[in-house]
Amino acid sequence: MERTYKTWGEKWNLFQNDLCEVSILHLKSNQRCSWHTHQAKFNQFFVIGGKIRIKTEWGISNIAKGQIFTTKPGEWHEFQTTDSPALIQEIMYVQYSAEDIQRKKLGGPLNE
Repeated sequence: MERTYKTWGEKWNLFQNDLCEVSILHLKSNQRCSWHTHQAKFNQFFVIGGKIRIKTEWGISNIAKGQIFTTKPGEWHEFQTTDSPALIQEIMYVQYSAEDIQRKKLGGPLNE
């Protein structure tokens, strides 16, 4: 597990590949991340403990323990903490398509 120290707290990277990254963020009180966007990634925040605010170009959403908030590619956003620390799971992923498959022959019994 890779730990990265940020001005807003710590990022514990649990898993990462070309399509997905899963991290636990230990957020200090009264902090925010950079105002940013992703070209291809969705950014999902699940609050494990405490509460956070997600600021987007459309406003601010308050996210409490047990709640999820997802930003889409191209959507400007930042997370913010209040006067208490917070613990969140962050999942970044690219969009999945069920049509992302090519078949030459259908599956089924071997005797066909």
